[in-house]
Amino acid sequence: MPLGRGRTADVYATDDGAWVLRRYRDGGDTAREAALMVRLAEAGYPVPAVRRAAGPDLVMERLRGPSLSEAVLSGTHTPEEAGRLLAELLDRLHAVPGGVAHLDLHPENVLLAERGPVVIDWRTAREDTDPGLDRAMTALLLAEVAVSPAPYAGGAAAALAALLAACAGPLRLAEARALRAADPHLTEAEVAGLGRAVELVRGA
Repeated sequence: MPLGRGRTADVYATDDGAWVLRRYRDGGDTAREAALMVRLAEAGYPVPAVRRAAGPDLVMERLRGPSLSEAVLSGTHTPEEAGRLLAELLDRLHAVPGGVAHLDLHPENVLLAERGPVVIDWRTAREDTDPGLDRAMTALLLAEVAVSPAPYAGGAAAALAALLAACAGPLRLAEARALRAADPHLTEAEVAGLGRAVELVRGA
């Protein structure tokens, strides 16, 4: 049964309801992503449990609960709480040996499950990466929303300010902008807005 559709993958419920199948539409191999998630779980970092990885298919734990984005929109979390939680999750990730960076950590990729916040969508993650790039990517993702015409742009700006106040260490913002601009899934309008987003982060 289909559960959701993102920019790069479709998610389906398995028959027993305990797992989900995430299938990347452009193919590829999920083995590296699955192996990283297993390693992070063993280190105590909150990720979904992995059951199986084969080609573009990744079967993992089904998590019950809203995304952090949904929680902010519903009013159960404030934007400031969301920003601080993102900073905490980044700090915890960067404490894992091996220099792991998620590189796409934003409120829609944090699920507020019964066992606590869980980080999903590890396809873009890298190892042996400076945490300053990871912090900058999260800041830039929030800033992109903040400078957009979205009705929740003000909340994104508040979350960004809280994130930057709570984050430890410098940001590799120029590298983050280049990485975002190279994303083939961004629209022309989104790429055009990166300059304003960068300026917002620098001025925050």
